[in-house]
Amino acid sequence: MGIIPQFLEGAAFGVLNDILSEYRTDEGHALPNRYEVLIHPPIPSPAGNSQNPHAGDLLKVSGKEKAAISMRCESVTLPGRGLATVDDANVHGPRRTVVNNVTFVDSLNFVFQASSDLKERALFEKWQYLAFNEKTWNIGYYNDYIGSVEIYLLDKNGQRRYGLKLMECFPKEIGGTDLTYEPATSIVKLSVTMNFRYWLSLDITQSKPSLSDKIGQTLTNTIERNISRNIPAVFRLF
Repeated sequence: MGIIPQFLEGAAFGVLNDILSEYRTDEGHALPNRYEVLIHPPIPSPAGNSQNPHAGDLLKVSGKEKAAISMRCESVTLPGRGLATVDDANVHGPRRTVVNNVTFVDSLNFVFQASSDLKERALFEKWQYLAFNEKTWNIGYYNDYIGSVEIYLLDKNGQRRYGLKLMECFPKEIGGTDLTYEPATSIVKLSVTMNFRYWLSLDITQSKPSLSDKIGQTLTNTIERNISRNIPAVFRLF
């Protein structure tokens, strides 16, 4: 006769009903095609920079134009994070590994669907001009050409559920664009490699909303839900 093992929990937590109920909740699954990218280039001084004649060009790019460029981001990757470790030589017995540093990938590739005037490329060209002078080839100050990028994962209702912010960003490389006389079967794509130092999780680091912010968000959510109810179900699938 076998001996019944003694465990703190008698039954497994992942029974069929629990698993099915989890998948039937409103939470759903995270989908890779529901995301939002917000690009925040550095804001140059209105007085300009005598060392770089292009330093004020970004001031001519409106907030509406920056938002439109952000919406054209076709693909991006949520970056990972690692812990560098070393062996702890101060203990006896089995080896113990301890953390001695945190590591991040230093760049991400963004792909944008180009508009007819390539305003996406123009934005990143202007951003790069903050890092060097095309006449003297002098290099600019680090703090003058770094910005930030926010990446959000959205649910099926378009609500932000997770987000992170890339810190100290700048466009390290603007990819080339192939042009050809062959029949056009696709639109022009722009590839931009963004360098960054580290990222922060926005759902942890963001400040708590004030009472007025909570009231405003509640009203916004209520209006959005009422609008959503009046949209035929077939359109809410997209």
